[in-house]
Parts: sequence; structure tokens; C-alpha cells
Amino acid sequence: MDGRAASLRRPWALGLVAFSLFALTTSSPAVAGDVAVLLSARVDAYSDALRGFKSSLQGHRVVETYDMEGDAGRGSKLLGQIESKGKPDLIFAIGVWALKATLKSPPSTPVVYAMVLNPESVVGGRSANVTGASMNVSVAESLRLLRKLGPQIKRVGLVYSKDKTGYLVDEAKALAAGLGIELVARSASSPGKAIQAVDSIQKAGIDAYWYLPDEMMLAAPVSKHVFLTAHRHGIPILGMSERQAQMGALLTLSFASSKDIGSQAGELANSILAGRRTSEIPGTSAREVSLTVNLKTARKLGVTIPESILVAANELIK
Repeated sequence: MDGRAASLRRPWALGLVAFSLFALTTSSPAVAGDVAVLLSARVDAYSDALRGFKSSLQGHRVVETYDMEGDAGRGSKLLGQIESKGKPDLIFAIGVWALKATLKSPPSTPVVYAMVLNPESVVGGRSANVTGASMNVSVAESLRLLRKLGPQIKRVGLVYSKDKTGYLVDEAKALAAGLGIELVARSASSPGKAIQAVDSIQKAGIDAYWYLPDEMMLAAPVSKHVFLTAHRHGIPILGMSERQAQMGALLTLSFASSKDIGSQAGELANSILAGRRTSEIPGTSAREVSLTVNLKTARKLGVTIPESILVAANELIK
């Protein structure tokens, strides 16, 4: 074959190769994964999370939803049904009861959770096959908000239980120094000791109190004592719910969308079903967050709320 003939054929050959590659990439879609859903109960927030999860799945499908009906004891039985009906590629656990059920009898199937508060205290080191999207607001976002209040916020107090939110305190300590904040933290093992710890940090001197999502601190007697102490001593509170803003917290941060938490879980599921190891995928915090500012509390405390906080607020209590 002479050089001229070869040169005439080469473009055609290159075109054939390009077409073949295109055909391979377009006619060989990823294999769809089957997802079984374990639902703690049929409540609106969980249903919203499930809708968000389904909307995020890329070519995968939810094959069946198993409802625990608010009965923690049903979890093991339903997991047995999930395994016996044909092992799915992934289990989506919605709510803490569903997550706990998967940990009691850990399936070999990867598990992604959603709508769980403080999941680290539930999962711990018990399973490398679990990840998910929590209801928590990130520690970093909370600390940054406190920093925005102004340079007068130097010492931030908090009381916590080691088994529930100790891991959040460890994370906060690693970040606070870089923001020029000193954490005055006290652990407590009971509501009575939590009340004593609140008095201890107040006597140590704090410029603000930070409410962690800790069940012990949300107990009515403890919560009442925190707010009364803060009110008496003019200490601003960063809370974790709009209800706490109504109670007098200066600022609150809370997750804003159950559906988006479900969407985050769906994105994690896509990565796992595409072949990535569950252990390599860290859990997420809420990315849609609601900020409430209590301007009445600000006036009582004599605090000027920076414009950067006001423009970011979802709700202003006047």
C-alpha cells in the first residue's frame, strides 16, 4: 500500500474508532442497584426524607419499603425479611430506630441512614459498613456563627454527656482555637450533675453558652436552669431549635429540610452503588440550615447583631 492510499484511509479508520468508543460508552449503562428501605415510622419528616432520597438516586431503584411502625422490636424481624426476599444492594435506614436495628444484626449489605441526630454515638466503631446524612448542624458552622457575634465572644461554655456528644466536643476543641475561641466544657452523667456543671461554667466566666444536641441537656429541669442562669447573668445562648429561640436564645441553628437530608443520603448511596467502599465515605451534616435571631433578647442583653448575621437569618423575632 502506498503512502497516499494510507493517508486517505487513516481519517476513516480514526472515525471508526471514535464511533466505536462512543457506542461503548452510550450503550453500556451502569448496572442499576436495588435499595430496600427500613423506615422507623410513617411520619412526615421521614416521608420527606424518603422522597428526597428517591429524587437523588441515579438509575437505581427502591424495591420495597419496610415500616417498623414505631416499634423498635420490629427491626430485626424486618431485616430478616429483607435478607430472605433477595438481598438488596443497599439498605436505607430512616430514623434512629431503623439505624439501631441494622446495628443489632449487622447485615453484610451497605447501610445508609438519614434523619438521625448524633449518629456517631449510635454507630461508634461498631460497623464500617454504615454511613449517612445526619440532622446535626456542623460544629464548624456553629463556631463560625459565634465568632461573627464579635471579638467579645472569647470564652464559650457548654455542658455535655460523653456518650452522646463527646465526639462533637472533641471536634469543636480542634476548631475553636483557630477561631480565637476558648471552650469551657464540662461533662455530666445525669441531669442533676448537668445543672451543677452549668453553675460551674458560669462561675468560671463565659461570654456565650452553646447548646449541643444532647438529650440530657434538653431535659426540662436542665434546660430551664440553663435559660434562667443565662438570663440572670446576661449570657447569650446559641441554641439548636426555633423553640429555643422563642424561649430566649439569642441565636439558633437547626436543620431546615428533611427532604434535603434524604437527598444527601441518596448522593451517598449513589457513590456506594457505583462501587466505592462505604468505609471511605464520611457521613454528612445538614447542608440546609435555618438561622433564627431573637432581636428582643438582643435588646435585653445590649447586644448589637452584626449585619452579616441579620442578612443570613431565616427568621427574626422582633
